[in-house]
Amino acid sequence: MNEGILPGLYAGIGNEEYHAGPGLSSSDLKELSRSPLHYRAAKENPEEPTESMKFGTAVHCSVLEPELFDEIYVRGPEGDKRTKAVKEAWAAIEAEGKIPLSHDDFEAIQGITRSIREHPLASRWLSGGTAEQSGFWQQHVRTDSFETDILCKCRPDYIKEAGNHYVIVDLKTTKDASPGYFARAAYWDYKYHISAAHYLTGMEAILDERAQGFIFVSVEKQKPYALNVFQAGEDFLRAGFEVNKGLYETYASCLLSGEWPSYPTERLELNLPRGARF
Repeated sequence: MNEGILPGLYAGIGNEEYHAGPGLSSSDLKELSRSPLHYRAAKENPEEPTESMKFGTAVHCSVLEPELFDEIYVRGPEGDKRTKAVKEAWAAIEAEGKIPLSHDDFEAIQGITRSIREHPLASRWLSGGTAEQSGFWQQHVRTDSFETDILCKCRPDYIKEAGNHYVIVDLKTTKDASPGYFARAAYWDYKYHISAAHYLTGMEAILDERAQGFIFVSVEKQKPYALNVFQAGEDFLRAGFEVNKGLYETYASCLLSGEWPSYPTERLELNLPRGARF
């Protein structure tokens, strides 16, 4: 199951090329956590990036690769995009291979970037390191039924040297960076414990050393672009490692059998969700 890519950490692989290439990513794991069938459907019919995703990509570029941002993105012409003149102006920018941003998005991206650079802790974690490298490794899977390797990949936002060690830093845009909201959303909504554990597993396999920590820089998308810096706790990461172990096994089993099942076929009992009151 080598799929032609040697394990290692690579620079110069574009974001689109990385996502289109082989290997099990953290996004794939999240689809797989719903069911193998959902994973396969997502791979066979990839969705177009949403406006929110495009905005997040532009923020990452501005913060982590500012020189590249200036090459790729420009402030788009103001005015009603339904008018002929504005449509033609936007099309002309795109024909030059650049990505126009609306006035509001461009201002927000500049504000977010400035907020991070002026923050004493976030600016330290997001400087002096390496951004957007693509990592590939063979994840060994062993169960009572089989033993095999699966090609996995990860693309840490930022790898920051810390003494003789390193830390992985993940930049997140959010509507609310307060501790209470972000802790709930990180686990329940976005499953960041899965991606954090996957990144830590991959980087340890590639560098033969476990990262000293996993940091989230969470910045709000609206003014005043407030932010918080979080370090993933032991229970958060432990949950990710436990979930991922089962997901690696499920993925390997599906590859070997060629079967990608959906939800269980037996009848399930429906009870109140955790935290519900009556």
